[in-house]
Amino acid sequence: MNRSLLGIAWELISTLYLTIVSAFVIGIPTIKLVTSSVESISEPSPSYSGRLDSLFANNSSVGVLAICVAEGNCQIDGSKTQNYFQNIDPGNGLINRGWCSDQGRGGSNLANADAGCLKRTQSRIPRLIQRMKRVGLNPENYLEAFVNATDLWNQASPRVSDAFPSAYRTAINRGLQGHEAILWARVEAFRDESGELSAGNIDIDRGVYRGLFGICANPQNTYYQSRLQTYALMSERWRWSCIALDQRRRVKAIQNIFKGIN
Repeated sequence: MNRSLLGIAWELISTLYLTIVSAFVIGIPTIKLVTSSVESISEPSPSYSGRLDSLFANNSSVGVLAICVAEGNCQIDGSKTQNYFQNIDPGNGLINRGWCSDQGRGGSNLANADAGCLKRTQSRIPRLIQRMKRVGLNPENYLEAFVNATDLWNQASPRVSDAFPSAYRTAINRGLQGHEAILWARVEAFRDESGELSAGNIDIDRGVYRGLFGICANPQNTYYQSRLQTYALMSERWRWSCIALDQRRRVKAIQNIFKGIN
């Protein structure tokens, strides 16, 4: 068998193995897929100058580490988890690699995955800066909130990260402070054009569970099921709480990175 056929065979075996493994981990939230650390993402201490332009300067920057931890692909000390190397997205079934969980964009090459993660993230920064300034927020003064906006760009539909600055401005105007303001804004940013919270869909009759709502509604996922059982399925309160459960852990992950550099 030549090298090309061996490579294809290995990819098929690897994908089958991950599919089997994912069946056992569906009962815990995405970030709980983290296993013990195995090596460092780039440097134990991420580069950071205290300025916006250093947050995503390279693959050892603090913004990169923050998203990597929020994705469950790194520990806060920069060490990688098994998820960094390869994992199945519980929301859509795609194979992820790299610090941003690249949805297969980089193929099976980790260097390509990381390079693609950085390029894709950097491409969105000017837009997010503009949208924050449009609502009277200088991102230089809200670095942690800006990283949360960038994390939303990585995690969700572009409309969500676009909506975050305005939602964050509203949270501040309502008197919310600190990480509760960031959390509230992250959840509210998931509203679609009709004003409904949208983060996936479910079809119980057909057994279809997609996106974050699919993860929350899946009867095998006891983590979310136990916390949402008091709310009517797909009601406004159920939707808000489902999104908040996921977003709170991501906010906390990013918070922990900023604690380490302040």
